[in-house]
Amino acid sequence: MQNIVMTGTGSYIPENIIKNDHFLEHEFHDENRQRYPNSNEDIIQKFREITGIEERRWISKELKNSDIAFLAGQKAIENSGIDPETLDYIIVGHNLGDISYGSNQTDLIPSIASRVKQKLKIKNKHTVAFDIIFDVRDGYRSYKCLCSDEGRNG
Repeated sequence: MQNIVMTGTGSYIPENIIKNDHFLEHEFHDENRQRYPNSNEDIIQKFREITGIEERRWISKELKNSDIAFLAGQKAIENSGIDPETLDYIIVGHNLGDISYGSNQTDLIPSIASRVKQKLKIKNKHTVAFDIIFDVRDGYRSYKCLCSDEGRNG
């Protein structure tokens, strides 16, 4: 069996910080599109209690997922100190695809990983680029299965 080694990691953390109180003027609806009877303050507080989330980071309007994946990829390559042309794989995990600000249309083809490979100017035809598309409700289990014997054994 071949060993897999991660030689570098990278990330992109957006600068736009959105606090929970940003959502005070929003409407919250249930699955039947009915407005929740609770106040927004109560809903936001309950959300914070359940998730621990007090703020989130939003990318700027001109960026897409492939742009931030590229920026993270650059950092990973710098962190590893390797020649990008020697990469075996570019793997991007996400749940949305590429989407422009203000749009509700996702773009999954070509894969974000392929877009990252192109933006990194990697010419090696043997560098395989693929996406892992997660259901946000079950992403961890999907990732765990892919990276373990569970994934190979069904």
